[in-house]
Amino acid sequence: MTLFSCNPSKDKKVDQTTISFKTDDSSKLYFKNVRQNAYDVQVMEEAKLEVYRYKKRVEESEDPIINLALVNNWRFDEAYVLLEPNQATGDLNSLKLTYNNEAGEAGTIEFINGNKQNHLNFALAVYEQIQNESEFKLIKDDRRLDILRDSKSQEAFRITMFDYLRLVRGL
Repeated sequence: MTLFSCNPSKDKKVDQTTISFKTDDSSKLYFKNVRQNAYDVQVMEEAKLEVYRYKKRVEESEDPIINLALVNNWRFDEAYVLLEPNQATGDLNSLKLTYNNEAGEAGTIEFINGNKQNHLNFALAVYEQIQNESEFKLIKDDRRLDILRDSKSQEAFRITMFDYLRLVRGL
């Protein structure tokens, strides 16, 4: 007996050049029928937007946290990912992370304030390093603080990005 699965591997590397913001009927149907119940939903009728936040995210913490929100713009068949840092993390304008892992990779991921593409680029870079089992530090006021260190905050970020990539057919 042979089993086949339609689910992509959570470790599958993403070709960032093929990511668009476009959704289609089948990806939205999958998200609404299978994944939506894992999210808190905020409907913004006037703007024609639905905002999804992973239910198991870390919401209250004195430590720096970066959560993500998925935004479904159903009027234009698009979806976006937005960074939502907590107060301890600070302003998006100064969001800068360093990473390193056991494979010897190290680098910096910096958020350049701006549009939906900049949010996506930052989130994709962090997602890739989560897949590489990197450790992260937030650079804030010339200090290096642990961020995305605990499994709950890291998994919330990873799962939200995985669901987003499925929604926009990036996987």
